[in-house]
Amino acid sequence: MSDNRMEKIVALCKRRGFIFQSSEIYGGLNGAWDYGPLGAELKRNL
Repeated sequence: MSDNRMEKIVALCKRRGFIFQSSEIYGGLNGAWDYGPLGAELKRNL
């Protein structure tokens, strides 16, 4: 998968509430993500 496509997927997931950058309010960790409510539901159903 190309980097551009992966960036688009991550941006979509962030906009829709599937994922959030880990510790975003504290400056965040690069590459670490937390599941949002929709992401947790998706993970549970997979």
